[in-house]
Amino acid sequence: MQFVVALAIAGVLVVIIRLAGVPGAWAPLVIGGVLGLMTALVAGAPRSEDREG
Repeated sequence: MQFVVALAIAGVLVVIIRLAGVPGAWAPLVIGGVLGLMTALVAGAPRSEDREG
């Protein structure tokens, strides 16, 4: 199920990238950046007990 959701998100990103007019060579960079931002938003800020030291 997670794989299907990941593929669906990637497909939506490709459509958005194409509609935005991003050149094909830049598409992987844009997809990677968007997925990185989504990961950061989902994970949230580190809590004090997550830090070392």
